[in-house]
Amino acid sequence: MPYVPTRDIITYYEETGRGEPLVLIRGLGSDLQAWATQVPDLAKHFRVITYDNRGAGRTGAPDKPYSLSGMADDLAALLEALKVEKAHILGYSMGGMIAQEFALKYANRVDKLILLGTSAGLDGYSRVVLQNMVNVRRSNMSREQLVRNTAPFIYSAALLDDGERYERAIQATVDNPYTQQDHAFIRQVQAILAWDATSRSNGIKSSTLVVTNSEDILVPPRNGEKLSKLIPGAKLVSLDGGHAGVTEAPHEHNTAFLEFLGAAVPA
Repeated sequence: MPYVPTRDIITYYEETGRGEPLVLIRGLGSDLQAWATQVPDLAKHFRVITYDNRGAGRTGAPDKPYSLSGMADDLAALLEALKVEKAHILGYSMGGMIAQEFALKYANRVDKLILLGTSAGLDGYSRVVLQNMVNVRRSNMSREQLVRNTAPFIYSAALLDDGERYERAIQATVDNPYTQQDHAFIRQVQAILAWDATSRSNGIKSSTLVVTNSEDILVPPRNGEKLSKLIPGAKLVSLDGGHAGVTEAPHEHNTAFLEFLGAAVPA
């Protein structure tokens, strides 16, 4: 099985394709399975590396404080183990924060940088939403109730209006055999709440693409717009969809990623 020691944990990862390395970093509570709509297209052009963050999926989930700086160090240790000196980095949501931290701490190891549905630091709105999610996690809600409670912040109105598609999305999440433990979710949220790179974002030197989704109410587009102004020379692209737009509309997102990375776009 593809596990490697990374600092104080064991990290689960997967690799697909050949070419320049491209690392995909998931967000809060999510594991690498959620990249299923990206990997096939991207792996036609790149050596795609996906992995489960500390506290998610099949990676270790110690019940002690996490930090996004430390999670960037986790990624550095993974790349060291895989003998990857430099890679393109695509980070989504919390993964976009880890990607920024990685680009700041390990600038010589980043080629192109893609930041999706993320920010340089939480605004008051997103901070309140996450704090309320922690309160819900500390309740006695069932797994299914937790998933349904979060869904309006994740999916687009179009998906929520489609009862059949909505139920498939809920069931797929509920049936995940690697569901995140409550303590690990809370540790990840605490790491996000403690992080802010607003004053440091201008130190990112990599060529950067910032992608927002027009219906994102978890990390509203204004966050990405601000981030694109903070990072020197960053390009901003706005796509349709909610926070999970990358999953709901994979072709549009994959096209934007591949164009920025200089690869041929699939028909």
